Amino acid sequence: MTVMTEKDLKEMEEYFYCVGYKNWYPFPMELKTQLMETYGNEPFPHEWNEQDIFEGSRKMIIEYFKTNLN
Repeated sequence: MTVMTEKDLKEMEEYFYCVGYKNWYPFPMELKTQLMETYGNEPFPHEWNEQDIFEGSRKMIIEYFKTNLN
C-alpha cells in the first residue's frame, strides 16, 4: 500500500524548487490539503504505486499554479 506522507509532500516541494519553480515554494496550505486528501489515503478497493502518486500530484500542482498565478 502506497500513500503520500508529509515527508513525500516536502520532497515534492523541494523537487519543484530545484527544477526551477522557485516562486512555488513553499506550496500554499490549500494545495497541500488537496494533495493529502487525494493521495494521503488508499482509495479502496484500488491501490496506487509511487508513479501514480507522483504523476497525479504533479498534474494537480501544475494545474493549481496555472489557475492561481494567472
